[in-house]
Amino acid sequence: MKREGFELAKWLPICIIAVILMIIYKTIDNLGQITAAIGGFLFIISPLLYGILFSYFLYIPHHAVEKLLKKVKILFISKHARGFSTVIVFVLLLGLIVFILSFVVPIVTENVLSLVNSIPGYITDVMDYFNNLPADSIWVTLNIPDIIQNSSGDIVNSLVNIDGIGQVAQGVMGFAGGVFSMIMGLVISLYILLDRERIGSFFMRLNAAVFKRDKRVNAVIKYLSQINKVLFTFIASKGLDSLINFAAATTILLIFNVPYALLLGLIAGAFNFIPYLGSIISAFIISAITLITTDLNTGLYVMLCLLVFHQLDGNFIEPRIMKSSLKVSPILVIIAVVIGGAYFNIVGMFLAVPVAVIIKQILNEYIASTEHEKAKADSAHDDKPDVPTA
Repeated sequence: MKREGFELAKWLPICIIAVILMIIYKTIDNLGQITAAIGGFLFIISPLLYGILFSYFLYIPHHAVEKLLKKVKILFISKHARGFSTVIVFVLLLGLIVFILSFVVPIVTENVLSLVNSIPGYITDVMDYFNNLPADSIWVTLNIPDIIQNSSGDIVNSLVNIDGIGQVAQGVMGFAGGVFSMIMGLVISLYILLDRERIGSFFMRLNAAVFKRDKRVNAVIKYLSQINKVLFTFIASKGLDSLINFAAATTILLIFNVPYALLLGLIAGAFNFIPYLGSIISAFIISAITLITTDLNTGLYVMLCLLVFHQLDGNFIEPRIMKSSLKVSPILVIIAVVIGGAYFNIVGMFLAVPVAVIIKQILNEYIASTEHEKAKADSAHDDKPDVPTA
């Protein structure tokens, strides 16, 4: 019997390791199918995910309106404050959506179509400029006109061939599906806001049932609170700063009579969500389009104004908006943005910083708790009296 027990203790860990390695191998071998299955599942539950996201953003105004309505002396309104606040918030949200669809979207669409239609003419102007350069110019040796012609031809061919048309059709279908998911998400968020206490109570009970020990339960609540604080701080502060960037860039472009000012201003605001690198990318895009659509002097003036504003924003405006809530090294930010962009494209670049900050906080707390436990053990060992030996 001892022999069998010994053999079992010897081979059981080896079998477990072999099974784990086999699972890892099969996962890597079928990674495409697994990724497709995960993507399909996320697409199915996307209305629920949108609902959670919308309710997260709408909670602050919803809660503020509800508090105000509870102070109203009319009993019927104060008693049904949550329902009235939900209606008010969603009416305001729908009004904002209607305003964007009625005024902002048509202007941006017109700018995009005008820019796309004007690209062949701009490409011709650029090629004529380089073709008319002196023969001893360094730009002549680079054959830039040939590079532009080949690149523009590849872009046009990719858009007009069957594959390109299919991709455009898939994009249109995906956009329609996304709009439907967002509409369903708005409806789901309405019910989440109305029933948030019951939903929160359920997850608190689930947390207590899963982790059982009070220490672990409190740790989970603590980490979730920190994640919420980091995400809200980043999104709210970056959102406000992006609005400032949009207004400043649009104003600068309007002052210099640059075409597509609203579209380029939206680019500046959107890319501002990518820390450090976003402002550089947007400034390059805006300056390049300004240079092509106007002249050299206007392009340089716009670039200079954008660089001055970004320095002002990075050193004075944004730090005062964010305060000290997101203390993170610029090196960590750049690494997070690069990794997020490499694996998850533009969405990964937007979400890289809050995720990096959350991981950093969790690791710092783990290290601090480990050091505290070690210091406590060392202190207990030092306080223990020495027993004399014979």
